[in-house]
Amino acid sequence: MTNDEARWAAVRYHLREGNFTAIQNFLGGPDEFDRQIVEWLANGRFDGEEEILAEAFACACMLGRVSTARLLLDNGVDPYSGMSTGLAGPHYAVSGGHLELLEMLLAHNIPLEVENQYGGTLLGQALWSAVNEPKPGHAEVIAALVGAGAVIEPGTLEWWNSQPHTNAETKKRVANVIARN
Repeated sequence: MTNDEARWAAVRYHLREGNFTAIQNFLGGPDEFDRQIVEWLANGRFDGEEEILAEAFACACMLGRVSTARLLLDNGVDPYSGMSTGLAGPHYAVSGGHLELLEMLLAHNIPLEVENQYGGTLLGQALWSAVNEPKPGHAEVIAALVGAGAVIEPGTLEWWNSQPHTNAETKKRVANVIARN
């Protein structure tokens, strides 16, 4: 087995298992992740591997790799097809607070109300993540989703205000966005 074949086998395994951070580390960091995915796409390594390609997109979104996610979308990947971990790429983008990535996805007119395996839409995922796995970009991501037309379920503001939150500024900004809409 060649080195490239061994790398491919390892990456395929980790994509199926949802070990996305491990893939980036295995490949040598963010830039090497991008380079390798682009090279494999160009060389036809993903041909006939739609499931793996979809998981590579979800992985790129989780990792916040905008250019790689864009390339995969532009090559026909369905943004919601890679959900072996229960979340699709767009759910990972909002969960990670990746505003630039979300803006790129919105420019591709992705649906906003597709649910993850837990029943959360993109806005629901962003709100849950802002409470349970806070990232600096969550307030902006939530504002962008609401601005793009994400449905705010009845009771969302009351739920949000009842949640403990470590960042008072995020709590206030998100409450204002929800209240205005």
